[in-house]
Amino acid sequence: MRGVVADGSRSARASVRKTLVAATSAVALAACSLTLPFEDRSAAIQSDPDVTGSITPRSARDAAPAIAQPSPFSARLDDEDWRRQRAALATALDPQGNGAQVRWDNPDSGSKGAFAPIGDPYLIRHDICRIFVAMVAAKGPEEWFQGSACRVIPGEWRIGEVKPWRKPG
Repeated sequence: MRGVVADGSRSARASVRKTLVAATSAVALAACSLTLPFEDRSAAIQSDPDVTGSITPRSARDAAPAIAQPSPFSARLDDEDWRRQRAALATALDPQGNGAQVRWDNPDSGSKGAFAPIGDPYLIRHDICRIFVAMVAAKGPEEWFQGSACRVIPGEWRIGEVKPWRKPG
């Protein structure tokens, strides 16, 4: 009887030893995922002067607000019309969006319109660009346009070429 208890005790000690080794190893390996030192480095990262040269910096002209001119779609649009039109354009052309048409209107002036992206976004010199079709009705009949725009910063697009477009049908 005594031999059985002794063997059982050895077996129990070996099992406890294996469990302790496994737990110690797990704790030691978990420590490998920690990053030292534990200090706030966000200010150092933001002021990092290293430049890789892989992306060409934008000139001051390119970094200017994307739309500082009157609407290229109609001289009959007022400032509020143009503000609403820009917001609809940015939403319609957003590369993260669903590609659906976006309408805009201004009840005060009676002007309205819509933008619809055509095709997928594409890159020109690190800028995301997109072709679109626009409809504008500002104190007169509907006018249709086709154009292109490139994103300067998220939510702001620099409009490129805009030309009249005939609605199919």
